[in-house]
Amino acid sequence: MKGKTGRITRLWLTMIRVSDMDNALRFYNETLGLPIALDARMFNHAEVGPSEPLAKIGLYATGKKSRRKRRTGIVFDTDDIYALHERLKRQGVRFTLKPTKMPWGGIVADFLDPDNNELEVVQDPEHYKRTHAHQ
Repeated sequence: MKGKTGRITRLWLTMIRVSDMDNALRFYNETLGLPIALDARMFNHAEVGPSEPLAKIGLYATGKKSRRKRRTGIVFDTDDIYALHERLKRQGVRFTLKPTKMPWGGIVADFLDPDNNELEVVQDPEHYKRTHAHQ
């Protein structure tokens, strides 16, 4: 196909293990508000996340719940980290780091899904302006 370069164009999907797909979908869809992009429970798989072209989170059901916290490396962006933190706390979400101002300027909070997968949320509207200024 002419015009294709074989370059990576975006992050499509990152996968995390969950013990119970129905419980995970309730958390990611109802609690976090991420739309279900693909429901393939018959294959122990589902994808949640915003419409194209943004990346999705893939959920793979293992049937086993992790007792230990697993860092996923997944970082969400938000327009109001304090409002999000309060809303999620009211819904029973466990935070491992409440919203904290970082030395680099952004505000970060970390929380756990029902399977102890740790997720991060950041509010830093100046991030790219600030980082590009140092190049």
